[in-house]
Amino acid sequence: MKTVKDNLRNMLGPWARRGGRSDGAHGETTRHSPSGNLVQRLNRAGNADLDPMTETIGRGAGWANPEYGNYYASSVSVYAAIKLRADAVSRPAVHLYRNTSDGSRQLVGPEHPASQLLDRVNPWYTQGDLWQATEIYLNLWGQAFWALERDENGRREIWPLRPDRVSVLPDRRNYIRGFVYRGQGGTPVAYAADEVVWLRYFNPMEEFAGLSPLAPARLSVDMGRDGLRFNRNFLRNSAQPDFVLLTDSQLTDREVEEFYNRWDARFQGPHNAHRPAIANFVKDIHTLGLSHRDMDFIRGLRWSLEEVSRAYGVPKPLLADLERATFANINAAERIFWRNTIAPEIHFLEEHLNRMLMPRLGFPDIYLEFDLTSIEAMREDENSRVARQVQLLDRGALTINEVRREQKLPDVPWGDRPLGRKGAPSADISADPEGADMRSSAIDCAAAAGLPGVVRKEFGRENTLGMQ
Repeated sequence: MKTVKDNLRNMLGPWARRGGRSDGAHGETTRHSPSGNLVQRLNRAGNADLDPMTETIGRGAGWANPEYGNYYASSVSVYAAIKLRADAVSRPAVHLYRNTSDGSRQLVGPEHPASQLLDRVNPWYTQGDLWQATEIYLNLWGQAFWALERDENGRREIWPLRPDRVSVLPDRRNYIRGFVYRGQGGTPVAYAADEVVWLRYFNPMEEFAGLSPLAPARLSVDMGRDGLRFNRNFLRNSAQPDFVLLTDSQLTDREVEEFYNRWDARFQGPHNAHRPAIANFVKDIHTLGLSHRDMDFIRGLRWSLEEVSRAYGVPKPLLADLERATFANINAAERIFWRNTIAPEIHFLEEHLNRMLMPRLGFPDIYLEFDLTSIEAMREDENSRVARQVQLLDRGALTINEVRREQKLPDVPWGDRPLGRKGAPSADISADPEGADMRSSAIDCAAAAGLPGVVRKEFGRENTLGMQ
């Protein structure tokens, strides 16, 4: 009788038989080099954590809880934080570059296949849709998967996969054997390791799964959702009266009903508001209010928002918490958001895609880069950096070529000498026609160094520095 493991191995075909157990309890730990010498295999500790079942059905699926997706549709604070991050990541333009022999970089044109793939991800997704889906998946499940497919004409396409439906198949030799996507009905779809781009946040508890930012914040988010449900039910029907009338006698059901009818007739409606009531059979009135537990639920809404703000790195003023907001601290919050949250996230995406996507497309010499110069919140930092470099140029601490290398621009023949006291290169550069116009001031030299935003403004006979 076949076991579940045997059925899965037959379903996955040669993948399940590749790199299986061999010598020893933990599989192969040694291999033969081309020269025939016996050498030690790497990552022996990682092999010790594998077993035939996880190699067949995959690992890490337990960390991609399907319930995490429901928070995006049921928690206002989670939706607002993730939507803000997804919109921010999809906002900068994305360029492809290729390094040249002289140390500079060359912009890859739109006719290149890699550029065309990012411009047309698939027939139904735009490039912005791809970045938004990727960021939303990362923020909900801590990982994102891109399936690299081909259409009927052989043209490349990228399809983002739901992380809670993808399992990673470990491998003793190659670390990852492949991936299995299980559809809504459970139908498995197998992918080779080079057919999927896997982005993940580091998980110290499971190396084959990402760690969702919702995992540590889930309790606080649940508390906020419970508080909202309590408020909704309380406004619909609190299931308790505002006060209780205490009497000395036992009233029949008919007497109670007659009392309610007379009460409604005398006190219901705006024209009877604040009308005094007289009841000779009432001994005392007991007022009912909110308990401390009920008030804690209401205060929990604010605490839930603060925890979501911490987990996703989104300042509270950007989540419409404007209780203490001013124009100045909102601008500061936006700069903090871009500098401390979005810029590292973009660097994370660039590093992973340049490592895994471009080589798998067959273009290892091309790298991807987000252009943050158009972002207003980042422009102030760029202006400060440019002003500092201009000052260093003027004082001779940097040469023009050193600054141009930071801007990833090619060197110029006259740019290796420090500037003189009047802002021109210390040695005679009259022999170089390209450098002849650079004698007048450090501003001209800074503009020649390729510093963004540097322009020359003339006031009378003096040259000064201006920022665009």
